[in-house]
Amino acid sequence: MSEEPSEVRLLRSALAAVGKARLKTTGRSMLPTIEPGTVITVQARPFDEVEPGDVAVVLVDRKVIVHRVVDRAGTRLLTRGDNLPLVDPAVGPGAYLGAVPGYRRPVPLPGLDLARLAAHPDRGAGRTRIWLPGPAPAYAWWHPTMRRGDTPGLSRGDARLVISVSPYGALPGTALDQLLAAAGRRDVDILLGRATGCPSGDRTTGPSGDRATGPSEGWGGRPPLRPGTADFHVGHGTLLEPPRLADTAEFVRARVEAVRGALPVRPAQAPGRPDLAGWRG
Repeated sequence: MSEEPSEVRLLRSALAAVGKARLKTTGRSMLPTIEPGTVITVQARPFDEVEPGDVAVVLVDRKVIVHRVVDRAGTRLLTRGDNLPLVDPAVGPGAYLGAVPGYRRPVPLPGLDLARLAAHPDRGAGRTRIWLPGPAPAYAWWHPTMRRGDTPGLSRGDARLVISVSPYGALPGTALDQLLAAAGRRDVDILLGRATGCPSGDRTTGPSGDRATGPSEGWGGRPPLRPGTADFHVGHGTLLEPPRLADTAEFVRARVEAVRGALPVRPAQAPGRPDLAGWRG
């Protein structure tokens, strides 16, 4: 395991010596709860006492983040910024630094802002493409009927609405039905399960040295989704018990059939590609 950044070592030392430390926040991920530039006090609260609703300071990808705990199971925590559409990778005791008093409250549920659909004109053929995360090393998005130059959100120069469905999404699974119904004639691309933390059966080591296992898919870890990867991020399952990618694919296929009325066609399996969710409306 590589050495931690110096600011992390200093924070750990202060918490160990006096039980608290002060940090200045810089990002907008906790708006409106914590404004950028707010100086917060971090307390050395035991990991076992941290509960959903608490604001915690944790390490993700060797970076210190101040986010709200949204769930926990045993020795793993899930956190998310109040202003973010995605949860963070699960962390264990090694990646936990402390808690921030004064900001505990019920976990806020993100609202579905259908007005954002206005950015995509209601025209098209009402088609739906379901994209899978491709194999290493590129992990490029893949669709069985894709043509050269096709990427999620773009097909032969035409923009499409993009929805991700994975255990990282903050929107509830029911939001997928609402989005598909409100999409009208818009063509829609749905991205499946693209996230570190939807792991394969291989053991993986996170930035804190914590180790975790997940259901076997044989695909290995994936780079995480970013907020800008999709217009909306819908959750399916939880990172604490991540579903198989095939289960997420079946969930999406069933919802597309039920809401959009299209009868998806399962194409023949391409060589070297998983036979999971190559449906198109």
